[in-house]
Amino acid sequence: MLSHWVNELMNLLAGNSRYVRYPRRIKFVFLFVLFAFLALPWLIWLIN
Repeated sequence: MLSHWVNELMNLLAGNSRYVRYPRRIKFVFLFVLFAFLALPWLIWLIN
């Protein structure tokens, strides 16, 4: 279920008009980058 929603979000951000299935490794990297992008400002705020 999570995999489906990650694919949907990746397709939305990429602007794909058709459903593209991404490999598991690409989805993991995407989730890691998304988490880092969301967590970094909070961590910087926490340190200061």
